[in-house]
Amino acid sequence: MGVSATAGLVRSRAALVGLVVLVLASAPAPAADLTTQQVLDLIGAATELQPVDLSGKDLSTLDLSGVDFKRAKLRGANLSGANLAGANLFGTVLTGATLRDADLSGAILDIALLDGADLSRANLSRASIFGVLLTNAKLVEANLSGARRVIANFTNANLTRANLANADMAADMRNQPMGLMRVFFTSANLTDANLTGANLGRADLSFANLSNADLTGAEVFNADVSGADLNGTILRGTGGRERLKNLGHAKNVDRAIFD
Repeated sequence: MGVSATAGLVRSRAALVGLVVLVLASAPAPAADLTTQQVLDLIGAATELQPVDLSGKDLSTLDLSGVDFKRAKLRGANLSGANLAGANLFGTVLTGATLRDADLSGAILDIALLDGADLSRANLSRASIFGVLLTNAKLVEANLSGARRVIANFTNANLTRANLANADMAADMRNQPMGLMRVFFTSANLTDANLTGANLGRADLSFANLSNADLTGAEVFNADVSGADLNGTILRGTGGRERLKNLGHAKNVDRAIFD
């Protein structure tokens, strides 16, 4: 085969590859199982006693902002990229659900079950998160800045590089007859997390990984750090070591930055 023929063949193959890439890039994304209107119709027909079951459904990218989900069952549902801003998700079951890149800003998540859910890069800013189960959840780079009433269980959750700036996570001192209601970050991964200005009063941070986390100006009165890794943790403006509980039982205290 001559040089010119070989060059022509190479150009033809390159053109074919380019065409395939163009077709794949322009192909429509997989559609959700239901439209926004269909979801609204199903929820409208449901009651709190007989909530709608959307478990396992693909609801990705749908605009569900402001929707009242009436304790819906959404176990294992795909809500990636969905707009849930201002939605009422009180008491919903979202165990194992996928909410990557979802907008939950200002949403009500009180008493919801989100254990094992994936909320990576989700926007939960100003959301209400009272009594929420988030054990083993993935919140990598999630935005919880300014989140309200964060009395939740984040045990074993991954909050690497999460933004919790100015989040209100102080213990609820009004419900003492029920026992101390506080946020749990037991064994959670908070590496590189932003906790500046957050209220962590009486929070349980035992055995959490707080490596390089920034708690500048945070309220840490009586926050339990027993077994926590404080390697590179920034604790400037928190009022000093004496405000932390069980600091003597934390790891790498000598590498934490207090001043």
